[in-house]
Amino acid sequence: MNKQALLGQREYFKMVHGVTVRSIAPLTNEELDFRPRPEMRSIKELFYHIYAMERNWASNLLKGKVTQEEENIVIPESNDAKAVLATLNSVADLQAYANESHQMMDDTLNQMSDEDAAKIIETPFGSFPAWQMFTFAYDEHWHHRGQFYTYIRLLGKEPLMLYSYDG
Repeated sequence: MNKQALLGQREYFKMVHGVTVRSIAPLTNEELDFRPRPEMRSIKELFYHIYAMERNWASNLLKGKVTQEEENIVIPESNDAKAVLATLNSVADLQAYANESHQMMDDTLNQMSDEDAAKIIETPFGSFPAWQMFTFAYDEHWHHRGQFYTYIRLLGKEPLMLYSYDG
């Protein structure tokens, strides 16, 4: 996949991201700690995980490698993640973190050439062309947004319509 095709995919992902960020707005700050079961991630932890992944990869794609230590920060249960999570205490904090992280990934793509997009990135879960990491971020986003929408319903609220891109 070349950079131009990836930029087109990323434009659609920006719309998806916009819905995700707006979908958290009706929650109270206290509801961010909601988890359906004690062993499951909270809403705050899900949001963190989605966007920490983008932030982590944005910081490492041009280097050509993502180490296990760097990958661990996206796991909310890790000590590094707990330090970041401690600073995300409100809906506004999470929205700002999400927007900043998503922009970091866009900025990384804007710096890339076609050769950079095709470059193989070494990760703890395999070796992939850099463009594939953008696809993985997209897949991960949808997967956890589905979880988040289930949580919203468990709180007795109706999530945004899936395609409410018009803001």
